[in-house]
Amino acid sequence: MTVSGTRPLPVRRVLERLRRALGEVEPWPGQCDLEYVCGAVLVQNTAWTNVQRALDALREATAFDERRLLALDDDELRTLIRPAGFMRAKSATLRSWASWSLSPAGRGAEHLDDDALRDALLALRGIGPETADVIALMVFHRRRFIFDAYGRRLLAQAGYNVGRGYEPTRRALEERIDAEALSLAELVEIHGLILEAGKRARAAGGWEVYGPSIGVAPGQTEQGRP
Repeated sequence: MTVSGTRPLPVRRVLERLRRALGEVEPWPGQCDLEYVCGAVLVQNTAWTNVQRALDALREATAFDERRLLALDDDELRTLIRPAGFMRAKSATLRSWASWSLSPAGRGAEHLDDDALRDALLALRGIGPETADVIALMVFHRRRFIFDAYGRRLLAQAGYNVGRGYEPTRRALEERIDAEALSLAELVEIHGLILEAGKRARAAGGWEVYGPSIGVAPGQTEQGRP
């Protein structure tokens, strides 16, 4: 998934070109930690429009308070998140997070180093690598590049060797991207920009069409030439 004989475009340059093409995009929606977590869990295997309906219902029922969420019975919680699908699994994950976040371990998680925090999040029911990294970025303010499907497509277009899934790609590229020293704010920004760019790329016919039009291709200079 790379262009042979070319050098990948540095991620910082990718960020600059996405900014130039897209301007300012809305940040990941959320007003509090639990809303961020609910969004990260509910978005799995569904469209954001469905997630938004579920979040609106949760907001009205719980005001995104962990204790109020835990006070709901199973049927109530599943009904609230029904628009996002997979109600049994996702409701169990939300309960797992809420219980943990109120526990001594959860309350002290902000003091963990990055690896220990990731391990703690991955130990929670239903939290996989992608969701753990989104939570680390948005809730715990840790520097994390999100190697989701949108991110992998963007990186492939920029000339990187991209794996078939989240963890293979993260293991292969995280150290290289970390070396570019993007700030927390830049990592949050590029996550939002990548999501928006991915939608536009799909509408344009794919990254191979859209990428060159905004200067995202391996080996490009500021003028778009090798």
